[in-house]
Amino acid sequence: MAHRGFSLVELLVVLAAVLLTVAAAAPHIKAYSDDVHLLGASDEFKGAFRRARSMAINSTGNVAIVFDGEGDQARFAIYRDGDRDGVRRDDILAGVDPLVEPPVPVTGPMAGVSVAIQPGLPAIPPETGTLSGDAIRFGASNILSFSPLGTATPGTFYLLGRNGRQAARHGHAGRVVGYGGEGGAN
Repeated sequence: MAHRGFSLVELLVVLAAVLLTVAAAAPHIKAYSDDVHLLGASDEFKGAFRRARSMAINSTGNVAIVFDGEGDQARFAIYRDGDRDGVRRDDILAGVDPLVEPPVPVTGPMAGVSVAIQPGLPAIPPETGTLSGDAIRFGASNILSFSPLGTATPGTFYLLGRNGRQAARHGHAGRVVGYGGEGGAN
């Protein structure tokens, strides 16, 4: 007798196995998606850092990334120093320091990423304790300046993903460094 197909019971068993496999994989796929969004936002930011640094080196004048807002509403724009005293908010308002790139969200087009510090996250060594305070801080302000030598205002910004992972930037070279929610670097 020739076998002509599968019985309904056999199809239901296969369908149940497929559904169980998909259900078991879903949380891992979601976590991976959250990581991809955080890395994407971090990469968008790295690009802005590199553009501003390159503009400063090529123009022999300061160029700055100026931040406004916080959380999901945080935005940044790039300005060029127009009077050789550094990019300053009063010069921006007076039109002395011209806008080079218009304001864009710090998180880029990535959903589920915000500018924030995860509560209880250990400080970045050599600091001790936990991170706290402003999620965007460069010196005494929210302006990250690049000099014609390529150096940058030291400071930090923190992007927080839905899964509790952080991405951070710090140091003089405008480097974006990954920082994990478990307290380790990514």
